[in-house]
Amino acid sequence: LYHVLLDFYRITLIQKVREMSTEASMPEESNGVLSKDNIKTTLTTEAPPASTSVVALAAAAAAAPTPAATSTNNKKAFKSESNGNGSNSDDEAKNESKTHGLVDPWYQFNEPEPEKIEGDLQYTPSYFLRTHSKNNNPADVQTQIWQCCFAPPSALGDTITRDVVATCGGSSVCFIDVTTGDVLLKYNRSTKALASENLYALAWTTLEVTNDEESVEEEQDDESDPIDAPGRSKAESKRSDNKQERTSVVAAGGGKSTVVLVDVEAGFCYHMFRTVTTKASSIICSLLFHPKKHSWLFCGHEDGHIEVWDVGLVSRPNYNKTNCVPLTTLPAVSGDAYNLQYCHKHDLLLAGCDSALLFYQLDMQKIIDGERLEVTKVDLPIPGYTGNGSSVVDSITMVRDTVLAAKCALHARIYVADVEHFLHKRKPAVKQKNVDFYLKAEFEDVVSLEWSDTDNYYMNMGADPSSCVLVCGDDKGTLWLYDLYNLITGKVPSPLTGGPEIPDPIPPCTKLLWPDLDDPEVEKAGKLRLDSYDIVVDKCCIDEGADHVVAVTSNNMVCIWTRAEHSESTDDSQ
Repeated sequence: LYHVLLDFYRITLIQKVREMSTEASMPEESNGVLSKDNIKTTLTTEAPPASTSVVALAAAAAAAPTPAATSTNNKKAFKSESNGNGSNSDDEAKNESKTHGLVDPWYQFNEPEPEKIEGDLQYTPSYFLRTHSKNNNPADVQTQIWQCCFAPPSALGDTITRDVVATCGGSSVCFIDVTTGDVLLKYNRSTKALASENLYALAWTTLEVTNDEESVEEEQDDESDPIDAPGRSKAESKRSDNKQERTSVVAAGGGKSTVVLVDVEAGFCYHMFRTVTTKASSIICSLLFHPKKHSWLFCGHEDGHIEVWDVGLVSRPNYNKTNCVPLTTLPAVSGDAYNLQYCHKHDLLLAGCDSALLFYQLDMQKIIDGERLEVTKVDLPIPGYTGNGSSVVDSITMVRDTVLAAKCALHARIYVADVEHFLHKRKPAVKQKNVDFYLKAEFEDVVSLEWSDTDNYYMNMGADPSSCVLVCGDDKGTLWLYDLYNLITGKVPSPLTGGPEIPDPIPPCTKLLWPDLDDPEVEKAGKLRLDSYDIVVDKCCIDEGADHVVAVTSNNMVCIWTRAEHSESTDDSQ
């Protein structure tokens, strides 16, 4: 009788979840989503002027493999389911004590010591892959790929290694091994999904794994237990203390405020939810998991407000216990929230927005209680302009934990600044809604880097904290690389280390030009060559040690570049 009742309970719960998903009018997902993009067309190229050799490039057409091919390649297939001025040490100690019960017990932050790359930053193109094609069209040059991100150290496992990069664009998320060019996993939304439901944002995390076939008695015991710490029951605390298994999870978001959660090791898209149910057209521009609370997800929206959600645990094998809960809303301050970053030392959420750079002081208890967070607004300098004005901060990234790179549209510059310097220089805000502190930054506060004078927007940077290398693409397919090691370590005096202003923008140390691609699929389809249009590099990322640079473009290309001293083995494998 006990087992009969338990089975009845499970079936009822599954039916209820499906009913809730239907009522929420979530987009329908495809059955047997694409798995491994292993069909490649070899492209030959003439190396660009900055390169000295001819290399073979591989393009992976996003075509559904046959069951036999999937079996032969022994690759996992994705399944889908419908369903004050700068803090002093005393303030930091008080804040740490106050939030101790909320921080994940396994949290630790060990920033690597800066390590300079010896020699020139020279890279060769290794793989150019077309993996996000609409309807598996191998000649699709219109789908935009918006994000790419290497797996963080905490997300590494059997499937995910330090060489795996995740990309999102169109209706799909791909996981690619940059050393081989293999698409290890691919999640694809239903072909019925509209363009308004495309995926624009991506974030990695690790979540605790629980068994959703636990007994009813344990669940009842969990519900009846008093709370040990804010937001955690005794059962959750016990699982944490016992070093509960954790798994790598990727969240992707985009149109209609939709977020999908992917259990990467299991190859399973296990949940989908909407952050805003009152506005059908709301778009998610950026995602970031809280490093100190891995289940907390910050969702930046096009109207500037930021939703904070707790996505809970991963309940295998049936994913019946997935429970995503909204925690609080950070009100809009300066328009679209394009990028989100985090500063560990000061517990800051940094947001690059439509008209300013924002710092949110992340008091975890205030988030639990739904209280307003302290906000600092920073206006970055504008070349040739001395008055008060705002800029579109369309990209930010952390070069080091307290060293921020910010790019403003139409400035032809990238600004690198010390976050602590901004915190010490800020003043109480006067008559600014939802803003507590304000700073009008000057050129003496930042290091300026020379960048493209393009009038295009939303080309996002990436950086490697270990080597202090920064990379950003432009609208010609060119990647601009900057070696900031000497500036960050103080070997070259600059505002980053309390030194004097550097009057002129610093040029890049390397430019990687778009190679001359031979694309038979595009030629066969009678389309114009890729370089006939603007090739907007939407996002760049770089792995630890700067061995590989990955760029994703507006013409459906994932571009993998390998540092010259590491490219020999790659060339041999072509």
